[in-house]
Amino acid sequence: MTAIKMIVLVLVIMIILAVGLVFFTLQRNGARLFEKPGFTKRLSTYLTTNIAETADNSAFPELRTPVFNVSAETLYQRVLFVAAKSGWTILASDSDNLSAKFVVRTPIFLFKDDVLVQVRVVNTNESSLYVRSSSRTGKADFAANARHIQTLLKALAK
Repeated sequence: MTAIKMIVLVLVIMIILAVGLVFFTLQRNGARLFEKPGFTKRLSTYLTTNIAETADNSAFPELRTPVFNVSAETLYQRVLFVAAKSGWTILASDSDNLSAKFVVRTPIFLFKDDVLVQVRVVNTNESSLYVRSSSRTGKADFAANARHIQTLLKALAK
């Protein structure tokens, strides 16, 4: 009987540690668990997908297509500067198409995530940004890809 109690206790402790690690990682990645579209939708997304991208109709407000009051060429140059300053590795850049591909390493485990950035012309003094970040491994990203996008967007907004 004592052995069974010990096994149960060890299992409970392991479950508590695993749940704690998941929520610590989500918090470190800036997961906005209590914002729209709600805790359940966000947690489900962060635990079952390994891609985040900007879109006009994104359910996550922070991932809606951003528009900047600068020309597309200026925004493209800022993207390259901010990515390099953030320590992202440039895999490819195409100034004719205003697109670039980067690799971002996650802290601690150093997983590689791929980030694609495409600057789009809105008009001569406005441009928008499509960003797609995806993990190379795993089925869940614990909000890491959304964090990559937010890091870029916050730095560009400065």
